[in-house]
Amino acid sequence: MANPPKAKNFDWEMYRYIPSLAGAIISMIIFLILTLLLFWQWFRTRNHILIFVVIGTISEVIGYGNRIGSHFDNQAWGPFITQGTLLLVGPLFFAATIYMMLGRTIVLAGGEDVSLIRPRWYTRVFVGADIFTLVLQGLGTFQSEKIVIAGLALQVATFVFFLIAAIDFQLRMERKAAISASLGTPANNQWRKLLWILYTVSSLVLFRCIFRLIEYAMGNAAYLIAHEWTLYVFDTTPMFLTVALLLVLQPTRYVTKEYRKGSSDSGGEVQLGSGQAK
Repeated sequence: MANPPKAKNFDWEMYRYIPSLAGAIISMIIFLILTLLLFWQWFRTRNHILIFVVIGTISEVIGYGNRIGSHFDNQAWGPFITQGTLLLVGPLFFAATIYMMLGRTIVLAGGEDVSLIRPRWYTRVFVGADIFTLVLQGLGTFQSEKIVIAGLALQVATFVFFLIAAIDFQLRMERKAAISASLGTPANNQWRKLLWILYTVSSLVLFRCIFRLIEYAMGNAAYLIAHEWTLYVFDTTPMFLTVALLLVLQPTRYVTKEYRKGSSDSGGEVQLGSGQAK
C-alpha cells in the first residue's frame, strides 16, 4: 500500500527518506543487549520495578526491528505504524519507573513529614498521568497527529511538575537535615544520591519528549520528521543513555524486598533500606 495521494493542502508521507538499515540494526542490537542485562539484573534482585524498564526496552527493540522492515519497503503501513507507536510510547515505561522512585526516595530520606503529599500519591498521580499519556499517544498514532501532540504536551507537563515536586521536596528535606545535623543526628545521604540520579534520567527523557513535541508540532513535511538523523540524535541517544544510567547506577537498589504493611504513609509502597538490597 502506498502513501495517500497529495493535494494542495495535504502533503503527508510515511517516510520522506529510506530508513537507514545500519542505524536500525545497531539501535535494535543495543537495546536488545540492554534488555538482556536488565532482565538478568531483575532475575538476580527480583526487584519488580525493573520490569517497566524491560518493557520499555523491548518496545525499542521491536520498534527498530520494524524500521528494518521499512528500509526494504518504506511504503508498507504495518512496519511504519508499529515502529512509530512503539518508539513513541516505549519511553513512557522509563518515565513510570522514574515517577515511582520519587515516593520511595521520600521514604528512604524519612521525609514523609516534610513532603507536600504522602509518598504513595506521588506514584499514583504521576504514573496515572503517564498511563493517560500512553493511551493518548497510542491512539494518536492510529487516529490523528493532534492527539499525539496532546499526549506529548501532557508528558512534558507531567515531567515538569515531577521535577518541581522533587526539587520542592529536596529543599524542604535539606532544611530538615540541617536541623538534624545541628542536633547531632547521624546523616543519611543516600536519598540525595537517588534524587540526583532521578534528576539526570528525568532530564534525558524530558529532552526527548520536548524534541518529539516540536517534531510533531512542526508537521509531517517539516525538517525534523523529514530527516532521519534527528530521530537517532534526539530520541535514540537520550533513551540509550537513560536506560544505561538506570542499569549502571541502579536507583532501584535502594528498594528492598520487604514491604511496609499497613503504613498510612507508604500505602503499601516498597520499604526502603538504608543500604543496597541484598
